[in-house]
Amino acid sequence: MKSLERGLLVVASLLASTQTFAAPPAGATVNPRVLGTRAIVACDAVEKSCGVASISFPAGISGLVPYGRPDVAVATMFYPSVDDAEAVIARTDAGDTAQTAVDYVFTVDPYADYRQLAAVKLNPNGTITVGQRTGAENAPERCAVKGATFVVQANNQTTPLICGAMATGFLNAKGSLPQRLLASLKAGALVGRDRNGERSGVIRVWTSENESTFYTKVLADAVVHSSRTALKDLDVEMNRYQAGIAAPYASDLIPLDAATAKTVKTALNKIGHYNGVVDGTWNDAAEQALSDFNWSNLFFLKPTVVVGGQRKIDGPLVNFLRDADPKALMVGGE
Repeated sequence: MKSLERGLLVVASLLASTQTFAAPPAGATVNPRVLGTRAIVACDAVEKSCGVASISFPAGISGLVPYGRPDVAVATMFYPSVDDAEAVIARTDAGDTAQTAVDYVFTVDPYADYRQLAAVKLNPNGTITVGQRTGAENAPERCAVKGATFVVQANNQTTPLICGAMATGFLNAKGSLPQRLLASLKAGALVGRDRNGERSGVIRVWTSENESTFYTKVLADAVVHSSRTALKDLDVEMNRYQAGIAAPYASDLIPLDAATAKTVKTALNKIGHYNGVVDGTWNDAAEQALSDFNWSNLFFLKPTVVVGGQRKIDGPLVNFLRDADPKALMVGGE
């Protein structure tokens, strides 16, 4: 297993600052004032997928917080550590539960007091184990919640209630794992946020089951840096990726009701695929326009489908169309 010593020197002489943050050693370039993150880590045994969703203040958290693959996901926070993440993954590969792996890493990492670490492991038999530890020197207003298939953790938040809200949001959400991770972040935003503000985020999900895995195991990948509307932008980017690259999930199908039909026809009209009446009905002309859009833009075709006598459409696709720049979806458009 890779040594934990590499990369740990950055916090070799951690001290408490006036904001009760740990200060980096002399000569180090880490700025403790920007630390603070909230995240959810989860796996889905049916979808055979695992992922992480996180939102924070500083740019770059997409390279600091989430680690994983289709059978395991890890979030390393406060003073993040790639060595800790890789060690947890290695221990679960060796047969440890996620909690045993996290506990082990905390015993061998000399800077464990300054870590916040969560892991979720999907086993070959479909069972899921979860693990979480928060070091004693983490930022105030920290919290953690473990569920059967997920872990929520946060530090330096406006309220520790944020973890419970995120957990409830995840449990109540419907749809594929990426959609439920996004719902969790949104639920947390209703009760609190990072004390520094939330300007950057990432949602990354890996899968071994979706038809897209012949080409990539990344089911969803959304990254936002330094935006005043980071959560909204993360929503747009994730739906853009999932609609464009991933094969559709039955759980993401939504009824093609009048409001949805009008939204889709409006977008198709702006792009130039649909020239009929923009209303809440759906007809052959609208279906052909959607098909033309599919052929022009999507990796996997996503027509409407009839389920139990009701016509439905892929939810991420609807969101993608709703938020997209029409000119960006026109073939040869400028």
